[in-house]
Amino acid sequence: MNLKSLVLTFLTIFLINCSGTDKTEQNKKMAGDFLDLALSENPKSAQPLTHPDFTFTFMGETEISNIAFDREAYFDDWIPNVVGALLPNGITLTTTDMIGDENGVAVIMEGDAEGINGEYDNKYVFVYKFKDGKILSINEYNSDLLVATRLYKNKLVPID
Repeated sequence: MNLKSLVLTFLTIFLINCSGTDKTEQNKKMAGDFLDLALSENPKSAQPLTHPDFTFTFMGETEISNIAFDREAYFDDWIPNVVGALLPNGITLTTTDMIGDENGVAVIMEGDAEGINGEYDNKYVFVYKFKDGKILSINEYNSDLLVATRLYKNKLVPID
């Protein structure tokens, strides 16, 4: 390999890595902005950040878990009828860490809220995937045990 080829190869790798870094930072910003908008007084202001094939899934083992909501159902049903009903005074989410690349971002957050049955504080990981510069999917992970017991008043019972 001659010097010219070596320099061109290096520049190509450098440009690819730089563009990935820019895309990573864009993805992190979009992920950070999304929940602020979705949980605001105008949740649909977050809709332009989502891909037309967007899905949201609350992961876990509760009655509201593992159901994929499309874009329309997320904004018209999940936000007002699930989140709004369980946390009528809203929730304060604080980002504690963010890990990402050009394809996805994981946002680690702590929540503070007064739920329908009293104090509800949980820790979250939101895993975002991106396509065409938009949010394609979000999977939400948290302590579904806290959701079941604090928000739905389920009781823990021993299994024989």
